[in-house]
Order: sequence, then structure tokens, then C-alpha cells
Amino acid sequence: MKWSRGLFFFSFMISTVAGMAQMAAFQDETDIISPTFKYDVIRQKKVASIMIHTEEKPDGKPITDEGIVQFYRFDSLARLVESYYTIKETGDNWDTVRAKYYYDKKNNLVTKRTSSGGIYDTWYYVWYDDGMLKKEAHVQESSGPGSGPDFRIGTQKVISCDSFAYNVYPKQVQRFGYNEQNTMYEKAITQYDDKKHLIGRYSHYQVGWLYSQVDIKYDSIFRIKEYTYASNLSGDVHKTIKLTYDKYNNILTEKVYSGDKQQNEIEYLYDRDTGLISDKLNRDYIKSTIEILKFSYTFLDSDDAPPVR
Repeated sequence: MKWSRGLFFFSFMISTVAGMAQMAAFQDETDIISPTFKYDVIRQKKVASIMIHTEEKPDGKPITDEGIVQFYRFDSLARLVESYYTIKETGDNWDTVRAKYYYDKKNNLVTKRTSSGGIYDTWYYVWYDDGMLKKEAHVQESSGPGSGPDFRIGTQKVISCDSFAYNVYPKQVQRFGYNEQNTMYEKAITQYDDKKHLIGRYSHYQVGWLYSQVDIKYDSIFRIKEYTYASNLSGDVHKTIKLTYDKYNNILTEKVYSGDKQQNEIEYLYDRDTGLISDKLNRDYIKSTIEILKFSYTFLDSDDAPPVR
């Protein structure tokens, strides 16, 4: 499923026994612009922003730093309101992809606008009263004339305009996607267990036999211990992620497999005072490199340090 109740959709999907780290155990690959955060932790810790600085350590070579960063800013309601990340294209050429997020009074995400250079891609959302996504429009826009940094709509070109209908059952939600001609193009079935944990989602597209599927397994205290992706949307993908936890129920490691072959092993390190992630080490066995991600934070009240866990 896509967004529901704005950015808070996945908050009930993660383990009911949660540590204080800000990243959710299940990172949905449909979340292209940003990772899936645990917004209750963002709120409790009064996180105002997260900066992630990336370095790379090839085997047998020194660490390289090419200025690759990710940035996420939150408002006083712990909602993601701005993000950007840098991409190195070729040589000394970098690009920056920026996104801004806007909400209604019910905390539903109503606009997500991304920009790279002078190109703006914007998604507009309309919601049912129960928080289910009703309509989604993808529009390419240009900024109109005006002074200052504020975006002003110039021209608009509609890329897609989809609407959604649902059948809701105790352990299953069926979603039907319709295009602007009111023709159904997708059926998505999401399954839950008795405690409303997400255990599976299958999406089938009417054209070309395209599909995507995710299945999630939990341990005895309902922490996500494994999830798998299968998809042919952009080539055949079969990926499995296996997780372990520390004594605080924070993610300790993630092992990523493609089929039966391990591709990555990811380790998380945490700040002793805040319990937030300090470093993320991603060993890529295919490229023979270690990606080093260093996390830094600002807080809404700089005089009020986050409590020790």
C-alpha cells in the first residue's frame, strides 16, 4: 500500500517492542524519497534534523569522501517537512535532489514536491476520512515568476492521475487502482496477522504481468526478523533481509541476500546518551567496499538534551 495517514502509515507496522533508534525495521522500497522513520522516536527525542554523511572504504585502499550527504528536517509535530540528498554523476559533477512535504490538519500528506535543477515533480494526495488514499496525481511543474526562494506554480503537466477503492476485511485490505480513464490498472492485497502486524503485500498490474510482493516474519516478541521482496517491475528482483537486535531492541545488523547469495551486511552503532544511530556500516561483498554513514542531529530545543535511555 502507499501513504496512509500521511507519513505515519508504517508506525503501526513495526515491532510493538521498539528501541529508541529512529529508523524503522522495515524499509519499504516504495519509499523512494526518504527512509521509513519511527516518528514516535523523532517526537520523543525532539529531533529537528538528521544529516547523514557518506564515506567509502574500498578494500585495501584509503577512505574516500566525495561529499555525498542526506538531510532530513522535521517540524514540531515530528513530521518530515524537507529532505535532500546529493548524487555524484560523473567526474566532478554532482546533483542534488530536494523534496518538501506539506500536510493537512489531520496530518495527511497532501503535497510532496521534489526538484532537481529546474525540474519539479509534484505528487498531490486526497484522502478518505478513514485515512486511506483516495487520489494521487503526479504532475511536472515549473516555478513561476517571483522573487525569493518560494515556489510559485508556473506551468503544469499531468503525468498520471489515479484513484483508489478498497475492500477492508479483518486481516486483509484489497486496494484497486484506477487511471484517469477509470480503468483498473492495479490490484494490491495487504495481509495482517491477529495483532495487525503487516505480514504480506502483493501488487499485480494489469499490463505486462508486472508484480511486486513483500513478506514479513516476526520473532516471538514481534520484532521483524526477516522480510523478502520479489518484483519484476525493473528486472527480476528477489531480495531477503535478515535482522538481529541489541539488548535495547534496536537493529544491530541487517544481512541482505539476493537469492541464496549474501550481498551486504549492515551494522548499526548507537549514541550512548541519546540512543539514536551514530554510524551505519554497510559491507558490500559484491563491490568489496564498506560504505560508512555518519549521523549528526539538531534538536528542537537545544537547551534540552534528549533523555538518556
